[in-house]
Amino acid sequence: MIAAVDGVAVGAGMDMALACDIRLASDRARFSEAYVRVGLIPGDGGAHLLPRIVGQARALELLWTGRFVDAYEALELGLVLSVHTPEELTAESARLCRRLADGPPLAVQAIKRLVRQGEYTDFRTSLSMVAAEQAVIQSTKDSKEAIAAFREKRAPVFTGE
Repeated sequence: MIAAVDGVAVGAGMDMALACDIRLASDRARFSEAYVRVGLIPGDGGAHLLPRIVGQARALELLWTGRFVDAYEALELGLVLSVHTPEELTAESARLCRRLADGPPLAVQAIKRLVRQGEYTDFRTSLSMVAAEQAVIQSTKDSKEAIAAFREKRAPVFTGE
């Protein structure tokens, strides 16, 4: 899931953006976990997601203060992948979506699964999971298509099989 933030993402809005795999922003985007400003705690995943993205100390600072972060600071913190003008944001988001959609869906799904599971496992276990996934992925029609397309110097056409 990809978020394209072109404005203010506060509280639950920021949490929804954090729940996405990748976030892009316009240069007018602003982010805040403002719950504390009204005597609340993050109820929509911010306390879980934010530390995994920016680290615990930075997450605590943002959660405890509720301060706003502009698009460029969000980029520095790793909250967003890139910053664009409002006019470019939609096109850039669409380009990224198209690039991902043109990829091998089973491999893309496996990569996401491995990255997510890797947050909760040790390195050795992670490597074992990768080996198991690799065996499955290499047995797919998409894997064979990728190899054939490479040899034939053409773009692959993936079917998710």
